[in-house]
Amino acid sequence: MQTPVRSAPINSLDWNPAVARGDHFFVWRRQYGVGRFQHHGIDLGDGTAVHFTDGGDGVAGPTGPSENFVIQRTTVEVVTRGGQDMMHVVAHRQRLDVEMTVDRAISQVGTGNYHLVFHNCEHFAAWCIHDRYESRQINVAFDRATAVGVKTLASTSARAVSRLGTKGIVRGVSPWMLIADAAQWATEAGGHHIGLRDPQRRKQASRAVGVTTAMSIGALGGPVGVAVAGGLWCVGEVAGEMSQAAYERARLRRTRRAADDDPVG
Repeated sequence: MQTPVRSAPINSLDWNPAVARGDHFFVWRRQYGVGRFQHHGIDLGDGTAVHFTDGGDGVAGPTGPSENFVIQRTTVEVVTRGGQDMMHVVAHRQRLDVEMTVDRAISQVGTGNYHLVFHNCEHFAAWCIHDRYESRQINVAFDRATAVGVKTLASTSARAVSRLGTKGIVRGVSPWMLIADAAQWATEAGGHHIGLRDPQRRKQASRAVGVTTAMSIGALGGPVGVAVAGGLWCVGEVAGEMSQAAYERARLRRTRRAADDDPVG
């Protein structure tokens, strides 16, 4: 039996034909008109999509009563706010068959169990595509937050030690180093707009931008500053990877606990 579709009839002007059946897509949304986030879902190829909604006529987001959030099949008008938002396709190097992806998405219609960190709209779409729960938004948030925290702590320590040493160290650990993290995050988050649809390519490009920016700022302190800046960047990246590994372990534990009740939880 066909899954019922909520919302108004499809307006062909709102349906982006570049998004095909079984595609993983996202649209940019704003929370309270300020913070931006990506809303993800699976396109069904007929002007409808399956995604996390807010339980009403909107989409699930970082805030709000998550107990009301539910996966629904709606017209793309709901996703794009009547064509106001562009649908971007997320490329995957390996993925399940298109029809299997569609079947998985439809099978979850009516379920909830939304969790911003462990089971959000991107986790759902990734599970439909390649049977893994992944959210680049969450991974990047953990990675950058940890990297910035570790670099700030290391910079403070290095500056204290450098009072007895060279000025190059002071310049190498300048607070301006945080610009490198901002540039790295911006590249990762906005990569789709410059053609980087593959998550791995975006990650590689963002790291290249981050280390280049960090060492350029460190160059203000000469060779020593470059070395210190490069070292701090590496320390931050290692810490970021460790935080993602810890997050993944926590997510897997939660998934195992919920496996009997919810196959996507």
